[in-house]
Amino acid sequence: QPVFVISVDDPQKVGDPIRGYTMYTVHTRTTSPMFQKSAFSVLRRYSDFLWLYETLSANNPGVVVPPVPDKNPFGRFDDQFVKQRRFALEKCIQKIANHPLLGKDADLKIFLESDTFALDIKHRKAELAHERGGIMASIGQAVAGPRFYETDEWFDRQKVYLDSLESQLRGLAKAIDAVAKQRSELAAATGEFSQSVGDLSASDIGKGLSHSLSGLADVERMAQEIQSTQSEQDLTTIMGTVDEYARLINSVRMAFSSRIRIYHAWKQSESDLIRVKQSHEKNRAQGRIATDRLSYSLSQIAEAEKRAAESKHEFEHVSKLVKSELARFEQERVSDFKDSLHAFLEGMIERQKQLINAWEGYQQML
Repeated sequence: QPVFVISVDDPQKVGDPIRGYTMYTVHTRTTSPMFQKSAFSVLRRYSDFLWLYETLSANNPGVVVPPVPDKNPFGRFDDQFVKQRRFALEKCIQKIANHPLLGKDADLKIFLESDTFALDIKHRKAELAHERGGIMASIGQAVAGPRFYETDEWFDRQKVYLDSLESQLRGLAKAIDAVAKQRSELAAATGEFSQSVGDLSASDIGKGLSHSLSGLADVERMAQEIQSTQSEQDLTTIMGTVDEYARLINSVRMAFSSRIRIYHAWKQSESDLIRVKQSHEKNRAQGRIATDRLSYSLSQIAEAEKRAAESKHEFEHVSKLVKSELARFEQERVSDFKDSLHAFLEGMIERQKQLINAWEGYQQML
């Protein structure tokens, strides 16, 4: 499995306030032989990441494609929002590149290394439209076919589990957001207190008391910075992971839906096979098939049988793929939450140590 190390850095605002957007620099280092170089960088905007996600999802039925962060028309240039989006985009592209199937996808290659990206995706969109107008059209038409009845209880159990997990994640996200807001409000109040104490220390209250109050103001300013930093860390560690997996659940559901589309395509091909066979038998019974056309009619049946067999095989393959993808989802979920909790606790402990040292230093000064 080739290794990818990808970072999304240096967000820069481009354009006017109305139609402006943020451009990111995507740095890639890889051992994959697909690429001309082992290290390269390109400029990409949010809509480019979105194109990659939508294209990979459409072209890889059964695969759980790591999703990009949601659109947000309001406050999209706020510093905190840009930081969170940059972090989410980086995690998204890293997971896509290091996925055993998606890491080999030609569209990922275009995204990561093309210097003529706008032109390349224009051509790519035309190719995909042509494909979907042909082979893929049968899948799209099949969606409107007979209702799908699940025959594998595993999928029904997983749907119930995903609904429950999504509800739990929403509750956790709400709680984390409340804690982060409370820390932010406490930081603001601490800052006001620090300012008031600092102003008092500057007044004519005596050198000794002035020095003591000035030291208190310094410690409170440090406490304000620590609380503000912790509020941001709440959102970029645990909240970032919660948000990512809430979005990933939708990607899992899309993988489930792609399986149903493949099923309908399979049933459509079986219906086509029955129709071709019936037409052949009817024409043969009525003597409408000339001797020189018999081989052609039989070849039509053989082709329909081949399509039906391939469609059935595709459905079985996608069903197995979805199961393996959900197992990957579970494994990565446990690992990612452990990592985010570890980062959260490490940061929390380090900042509390800094604050304790500041208070101890102030106590010794007194």
